[in-house]
Amino acid sequence: MFYQNALIIRENDQNANDDSLYNQLINIGYHPSQVVTVVGSAYQQKDPNDYEVILFVTENMQQSDPFVLNISSELPDHPLIIITTTTSADSILPPGADDWLLKSWVEPLLLKKTLYLTIERKKNSCNYTRIFRENPSPMYIYEKDTYQFLEVNTSALRQYGYDRNEFLQLTAKDIRPITELDAFYKINDELPPTYSNAGIWHHTRKNGKNFYVHIYTHQILFAGKRCKLVTAINIDGNVKAENVLKEKAREKENILESITDGFFTVNKNWEFTYINKEFERILKRNREDLLGKNLWDIFPESLTLEFFTQYHKAMDEHVSVHFEEFDHTIARWLAVNAYPTESGLAIYFVDITDQKNYQQKIESQNKQFKEIAWVQAHQIRGPVSNLLGLVDLFNIKQPSDPDNLELLARVRHTAIQMDESIKDIVYLTRKLESES
Repeated sequence: MFYQNALIIRENDQNANDDSLYNQLINIGYHPSQVVTVVGSAYQQKDPNDYEVILFVTENMQQSDPFVLNISSELPDHPLIIITTTTSADSILPPGADDWLLKSWVEPLLLKKTLYLTIERKKNSCNYTRIFRENPSPMYIYEKDTYQFLEVNTSALRQYGYDRNEFLQLTAKDIRPITELDAFYKINDELPPTYSNAGIWHHTRKNGKNFYVHIYTHQILFAGKRCKLVTAINIDGNVKAENVLKEKAREKENILESITDGFFTVNKNWEFTYINKEFERILKRNREDLLGKNLWDIFPESLTLEFFTQYHKAMDEHVSVHFEEFDHTIARWLAVNAYPTESGLAIYFVDITDQKNYQQKIESQNKQFKEIAWVQAHQIRGPVSNLLGLVDLFNIKQPSDPDNLELLARVRHTAIQMDESIKDIVYLTRKLESES
């Protein structure tokens, strides 16, 4: 029935001469050469592949937890049975042990049945254990109340940088930054016993470096204790990449918020996807009221203006457009630049009302300058020419010439015309100065 060796590990040298267990193993079919007895940690010097069962002999099962945990950690695939001198009614099997017997119960039939069932149960459980240990996702088990690690797979050991013995000496608190412990205590108590997505956390490797993990948990019964089975997926690269993108997005948003242009974006359904504060100032609308809403529903008056025509041209033809339009809702002139994007349109606009008013003022002044120039060219130039002609006709040699009186009357009339023209120029000039 038994084809491999049995290893007896005595916790100490007490009762070292007690060969009762050895003899019972011989009685149930083991050959004397198949049974090896060692004391304390001497089992580490033995080849574990030679044994199909381990029997750990102790005086008190409840005080043997650390020793049993070490054995099971180093020889996880071997069935481990505790042979104890004393126990109590409420005793719980130590983590890592598969079964137990009182020394007083060790008689051939019960021992044989216990060994057989434990070995078979271990073979079956090893299939599930292998799935756990060889799972590519980092996994571990810790006791819910004490946070003590009870089991860990190979992927988790690689992720955290510990060997198996080191890891199982730790608690779930030891792989977290101190700053996250309060949150960990809270979620440890509050998560339901069923499968739960515990979210994203910081964990700490053996070398002290922190990294991001996504935690999934399920409450299980392990080694007779309430435990948490945890899958800790390393998402450090993804989170850091997302953080870089978020930072760049914040930088971009800061730029868009600080520019003096109004700016907004719409998707291909003409729904607002972004609005900066200058947009709010110029158009006197709050972005919270607009985001996600349809542009044409919010500004129906734009349907009859260049906004509608030009924006559709940019969207449909995938070209940039530049135009000026008077927005009647705010009574302001806007200069608009719209650019197609993969998701819709990006639109910049500035209030050019002051420039428009200044331009109109300049045009009005130019018109008045033309009027002044016309006055100078026609209303003064003619009388001046007449005056010069009359002067040439004046008889200087004979001032008493009767014709001189006629000439002087004409000179006076021409001077009056010139005076009226000069008054017109003065008026137009003062008007320009008052409008400046």
